[in-house]
Amino acid sequence: MFGSDFFDIDINIAVFIILVSAVTLILQLLLCFKTKRKLIRLLPIAVLAVFAIAFYAYAVYVNGWDGLGYLFFALLSAGLIFVCGIAFGVWAIVRKTTK
Repeated sequence: MFGSDFFDIDINIAVFIILVSAVTLILQLLLCFKTKRKLIRLLPIAVLAVFAIAFYAYAVYVNGWDGLGYLFFALLSAGLIFVCGIAFGVWAIVRKTTK
């Protein structure tokens, strides 16, 4: 009864990808500016890389149309790694210009 109302949201896939990318960018920027340890800054990239590799492996080894869904998730994970790289670039530029 209550659960069906939650999943009845009509959202475009492009809007979903943009929202997830924006949240990832903001979180990575917060990590870059607020932490001093490099390992903590690289943690989201490592986790997303594991997900991208796992989803790609599933896409290769699964039969049928399920592989296309796993490939979509692998590409989404790779895109989020790219967004984290953009956040690192913004952080590096801001850090160099403020010194």
